[in-house]
Amino acid sequence: MTDLNLAFYTYFYGSNNNPAFKIPSVPSLKYKCFYYTNNITLIEQLHGTQWIGILDDRPTCDDLIESCMIGKHIKTMPHEYTELKDYDYLCYIDSKLDKVNDIFVEDFIDKYFIKETYALLIRSHPVQRTVWEEYNDSMHQDRYMIQSDNYKKYIERQILRGLHEKVETHCACGFLIRNMKHVKMVEINTTWYEHINECGIQDQISFFFVKQIFSDVIYPFVENPFN
Repeated sequence: MTDLNLAFYTYFYGSNNNPAFKIPSVPSLKYKCFYYTNNITLIEQLHGTQWIGILDDRPTCDDLIESCMIGKHIKTMPHEYTELKDYDYLCYIDSKLDKVNDIFVEDFIDKYFIKETYALLIRSHPVQRTVWEEYNDSMHQDRYMIQSDNYKKYIERQILRGLHEKVETHCACGFLIRNMKHVKMVEINTTWYEHINECGIQDQISFFFVKQIFSDVIYPFVENPFN
């Protein structure tokens, strides 16, 4: 396949004590891979790897909510970042995931973006559940428990707006392939970020409803993208 105008990216915001502090295997030697962080130690550790470290000059802190919310912007709004905005395709990878197969990403771009007209590819969650089941499962993690009341109120508002608490396909939000040329891509990004600000850091809850709004251009897949 001819090289695509594609880049990979991930992020970490927080102090050295944050349990998410991790450098994953670089997903590609063929395409540029960007790692956004406000952590100087992490930037130093990226030297000698194939990751391109991008230092975001914000103070680090141990507040998990604050650090998570900063990261949600780069996750959902890559079109606003200098290093990413000119790519046709972007692949976001949660820093805690296994090594991604870049050939898988190329093949899916060809199949669903070039030969079809989707805007976003996302993994189907291995456990299909209602939004309330996703909420209940989240309560096993301390960082999500902090915002539990906010999640409840957000979910109730979305249902009152006519969206559904149960859908055919629930999605996992740690791996995203974006078609940045798609006419609806920026709208999807912006809508999701607005919902995260309303909901809180548990972005699989907010995406549960965002996907319903853009269901015609979002494709959930079941295949394994990891090596």
